[in-house]
Amino acid sequence: MKHRIALIVAVSIAGVISLADATSVGAQEPARACASAVWLESRAATPEAGDAGARTIDENPVWLTAELTDACSGETFALTDFAGKTLLVGTMATWCGECHAQLTRLTEAAAQIPAALREDIVLVALSLETDLPPEDLAAYAVKNEFPFVFAVLPVETVRALAADFGQVVTVPPSTPHVIIAPDGAIGELRTGPTSPEDLLALFAAARETAAP
Repeated sequence: MKHRIALIVAVSIAGVISLADATSVGAQEPARACASAVWLESRAATPEAGDAGARTIDENPVWLTAELTDACSGETFALTDFAGKTLLVGTMATWCGECHAQLTRLTEAAAQIPAALREDIVLVALSLETDLPPEDLAAYAVKNEFPFVFAVLPVETVRALAADFGQVVTVPPSTPHVIIAPDGAIGELRTGPTSPEDLLALFAAARETAAP
C-alpha cells in the first residue's frame, strides 16, 4: 500500500547523543540529554519541512498529523513536521521481547549508516501502551541505549493507524514497521524481524525511489 504524503517523523540518527549519557530519564530532562535533541533542534531550521509530497495537511492520514510528545524531552511534534527524510516508523511495547529484538537490530543498522547520510535517516518508535507514563518509556530507551525518538501513542492515533494498516499494526510482537520515502511515499507495512542489512537496503531503496 503506497500513498503520497507530506512526510514524517522523528529522530535523526546523525549526531545522536548517546542515551546512556543521560543523568535523568524524566520527560522534563533538558532536550540536550535526549537522543532526539539534535534532530528536534534542527527541525525549525529545515525550510522544506512540511513541503514534501503533493497533499495538503488536511489530506494526510490522521496518524501523520496527530500531536505526539517526545518521551525524553517532553517536546511536542507531529510526524508531518519532518518532511523530506527517509523515515522508519514502528509500533512497539516495553513488555514485548520481539520489539526489543527488533529495536536492537535497528540500532545495529543505524550504526552502519554512513555519516554523510545520517541526517537524512529518521527512526521513530511509537508505544502502543497508551497509558504508559512518558518517563517510563524514556527509562526503557535509556536502559537499552536505543537512539531513537520514542513517543506514547494516544488512543485515537492507535485507532487511526489500525484504520489505515489493519489491526496487525496494534500487535507489538508482530513488530510492525513501515518506511516512508523522502518524497512522502508510504511503503507497505512490514511485520516480523528485519535484519540490519535488510533495513539498510530498505533505506537505500526509499532514497532511490524518491530521487529525481
